[in-house]
Amino acid sequence: MTTTTERPRAGASTERGAGNLAAQGLVLAARNLRRGANAQSVVVYTVFPLVFVFGFLMLFGRIFEERGLDYAQFLTPAIVVQWMFTVANTSGVATASDRDSGMLSRCRWMPLNRGAFVAGRLVSDVVWALVAVVVIGAAGHLAGFRFQGPVLAVAGFVALAVAFALTLTAATTAVGLVSAGPEAASATLNLPYLVLILLSTAFVPASAFPDWLEPAVEASPVSSVIDALRSLASASPSAGEVWPALAWIAGLLAVGAWASTKAFGRAR
Repeated sequence: MTTTTERPRAGASTERGAGNLAAQGLVLAARNLRRGANAQSVVVYTVFPLVFVFGFLMLFGRIFEERGLDYAQFLTPAIVVQWMFTVANTSGVATASDRDSGMLSRCRWMPLNRGAFVAGRLVSDVVWALVAVVVIGAAGHLAGFRFQGPVLAVAGFVALAVAFALTLTAATTAVGLVSAGPEAASATLNLPYLVLILLSTAFVPASAFPDWLEPAVEASPVSSVIDALRSLASASPSAGEVWPALAWIAGLLAVGAWASTKAFGRAR
């Protein structure tokens, strides 16, 4: 009796393992950064943050100053979180564009690690998130914002902001993978972004909302992250303010990463 042995598919050895995931993810991340480094990105990550920081200060700074609140210190962490949404939503639209252009299809049929496409997207978005934090931090500094705590708290501020961007990117990547196109992805992502930002402590304290809405605003993951960043920038950072944000990030990141990996496997 003759037996036959199935030969492994060519390139199968490049599809598995953490080493392949890291190497292939970095290659795709570099490609994403090259494609994203354009005039529009320069405006989005350097000009718009200045407009938002100084625009809100002009509108509300005096009102909050009369109530004893340093609005530059209050506002800057909120603008950081707002731009983490911008990083993530831009990523979701770019993913949808990759799907339309056929890049996604090529990645699926090439001998690539299954998670490399998602990893590449996440790594490139870490870079954009860091750029946003630095630019907004500098703009806030000009407006009066200061890191008042120890260096470790400053590092925690940056790490928490970038972690939140990764959490959002994992979810928006999944949306981009299942959307009909870039325009559909953009429309889908903008609504929850606006709702989550407006129903949070981004621009006013929770006490400024109606009594029936205040508990929902306080429980919002966006409020938790913003309040944690404010605490880390203060003279007395509080672990009690940071842990709820970390819990939200861990849970949402796990769900988003699972959803984006599943969506990648099913995308056509």
